[in-house]
Amino acid sequence: MIYYADKYKTDIPNVNQELSKLVGELPDKEAKISLAQFLYCNLGLTTELISGIQLAAFQEIVLKTWFNRNFNLFVAGRGGSKSTLAAIFCFLKCIFFPGSKILIAGPTFRTARHIFNQLEKFIESREAQLLSQCFNQELKTRRNDQFNWRVNDGEITAIPLNGEKIRGFRATDLVLDEFLLLPKEIIENVLMPFLVAPQDITERMKIRELEDALIAQGLLHESDREVFKNTSKMIALSSASYTFENLYTVYKDWISKICSKDEQGASATYFVAQLSYEAIPPEMVDTHIIEEAQSGGASLSSFQREYCARFTDGSDSYFSAKKMHECTFPDGSDTTLLLKGELGKDYILAIDPSFSNSPSSDDFAMCVLEVDYATKTALVVHNYAVAGADLKEHINYFCYLQECFSIALIIIDNAGFQFIDSANECDYLSKRNIKYSFFDLDTGLQDVEYSRALEEAKRKINRENHVICVKQHFGLGDFIRRGNEHLQACIDHKRIWFGAKINANGVIYDKYVHSNVPLQLTGQTLMSDLIDTQDELIVLVKKECALIEVSSNIRGNQNFDLPVALKKSTASNRARRDSYTALLLGCWGTKILFDLANQIEVKIDATFTPILI
Repeated sequence: MIYYADKYKTDIPNVNQELSKLVGELPDKEAKISLAQFLYCNLGLTTELISGIQLAAFQEIVLKTWFNRNFNLFVAGRGGSKSTLAAIFCFLKCIFFPGSKILIAGPTFRTARHIFNQLEKFIESREAQLLSQCFNQELKTRRNDQFNWRVNDGEITAIPLNGEKIRGFRATDLVLDEFLLLPKEIIENVLMPFLVAPQDITERMKIRELEDALIAQGLLHESDREVFKNTSKMIALSSASYTFENLYTVYKDWISKICSKDEQGASATYFVAQLSYEAIPPEMVDTHIIEEAQSGGASLSSFQREYCARFTDGSDSYFSAKKMHECTFPDGSDTTLLLKGELGKDYILAIDPSFSNSPSSDDFAMCVLEVDYATKTALVVHNYAVAGADLKEHINYFCYLQECFSIALIIIDNAGFQFIDSANECDYLSKRNIKYSFFDLDTGLQDVEYSRALEEAKRKINRENHVICVKQHFGLGDFIRRGNEHLQACIDHKRIWFGAKINANGVIYDKYVHSNVPLQLTGQTLMSDLIDTQDELIVLVKKECALIEVSSNIRGNQNFDLPVALKKSTASNRARRDSYTALLLGCWGTKILFDLANQIEVKIDATFTPILI
């Protein structure tokens, strides 16, 4: 369905019909103008002609609307070609409008680079001979925090979108990928004012001065002043979100402005496209993936968001996405994720290992939590999730974490506790005479027996000698139920918090970019990439938790796992639950640490009874 508000309806001339009336030979200038008019009014043909890309009907409609609206929101399911259309828009805008300055931005530099790389791919393809003649490779630059390509007296620039970075740029068009993940403060305080301010303000001031002089001489009336049209554009790309998130608020607000009959503010025009996989031509969709995802039920909330582009409530899962959102420090806050621990703070490291080298295997996941003994709360400050890597890479990252965080407790899945033994043998720890050891603690015990176990553990634990590791057996007793109930309670009662994204705070971002962190151990080449990864992983942790479903087996035992449909997938980008498991272990580790801190000596009421022999 397409809805077009009455206030936007205008008489659009049929350029093709007018051009068809041209006969004979045309002067060179008129021929160029006529060709430009024809190509601009037939963007599908133009795109195929210069790049070899054949557009579907819906793609051409979306592109044409982007050229005619100031604020554009494209909410589409997987396969909706969001990045593809953004890259096509970039090269078409630079060709038709010389001097265009397009800024591609996203919550991380990785997302912005994705569209820029897609643009490069189109330009360098064999079918894009005409397009490649417009883009000089020598005018393309790549920096650690910025990609730039100067073309037709304008430029296309890709940057990460943190608070301070964008303020140094001026652009005619903003292309924002992963709009769902952008901080609300940046959208309201930076992006919106950025588009309201005219780009040609100097020229407008000169025209106003001339008009003032003519009016003073009686040669011009006030009603004859030139009306400046706002040509700035913002194109926001995103998948659907939960209804409590800012994307849904923007979505509703823009639809309200489109449907409103109020002509005030009509100088700023809006466009919203919401595209499900069902509206995409079948040849553009991998039906096998859709069938596999849909096998869990078309009403599955993740399927509704990811493929149907529908907004869902988010409070229907065992771990409420809404409550996790409420336990997350807002973007721009000073309480952010950490690349290095703070002095005087204690941290828990939770590990859910995976030793497979297959890209489709489980993630090797680690979670670092900062503990607050006074309030009995914990803060998730760092995450790690990698599938298919060598054991050496996981060990290197473990070494980075123990180097940068003052770890008071390491809790690891009993099935993979050998990882600690392997890490002890690496050169990095051996040269520093560091060897981690385990202490025994049966968390399945209760009452006095648990107190005795805590007392014994407190005597054995030794941070100076690195005796801080504890194994947690998932199959022992009813830990799975107790552990998940404990995590749920911590979320519901805000005893566990999630740090804000680093990219959203310009001051902290700059601090970490120039900080002294053993980057060589992280597997990243740039500090900005490490920051981007952390910002992405904190979203992944909460997403995996929200996907967890509770079921019961024939014995009545509860099982906490992904939906059956998602578990069937064997793709490398399949849904996983390992970051959730690491968080579950970390949350249980906070309970252990707080219990140890509060443990007092058990009073023994009776001893042995002497017997006279």
